[in-house]
Amino acid sequence: MGKKILINLNNVHIEGDILDVSRENSGIIYNISKDAEEEVSVDYVDLDSRKILNRRTYDACTFFFNLNNILGGRKKESLIKEICGYLKEEGVIYIWDINKERGGFCDYNVNAVLPNGSVKEVVLKNYNPLITCKFEEIKKILEKYSEIEETKLWEDIFFIKAVKKKKLT
Repeated sequence: MGKKILINLNNVHIEGDILDVSRENSGIIYNISKDAEEEVSVDYVDLDSRKILNRRTYDACTFFFNLNNILGGRKKESLIKEICGYLKEEGVIYIWDINKERGGFCDYNVNAVLPNGSVKEVVLKNYNPLITCKFEEIKKILEKYSEIEETKLWEDIFFIKAVKKKKLT
């Protein structure tokens, strides 16, 4: 049985067209955004089916506990850089993930409290001792392509909200 962690998403409002980079469709991002707007457009893409994105642009992109499964900082950076290309100017990136050190393991039951009061459970397991996912590593990558607007750290979890940098003309 994994460690239990509670995440309160009551005050998270994601608006516009959203690209959800997910391992699985848990419906958490959809439920967060549907309270912000009547009509919601959330496109789900996993790491293997990115080709469906083509030339579409998004107001926001979410990573919900999936960067911790990517081996290597270069692969994480490549994915974040690619995703920034799908964001509109001043698009927002939201990242929730775990701090995982090399050689460490994670086994968590994350309960996400949604704006409507319901709770969704996400099970996170990563037993690969080679994979790291550290707050500072992800923040440093994001700073190349965006401006960090908000960060939070609690227990073994971190949250980063960043806004895509404007292109210099």
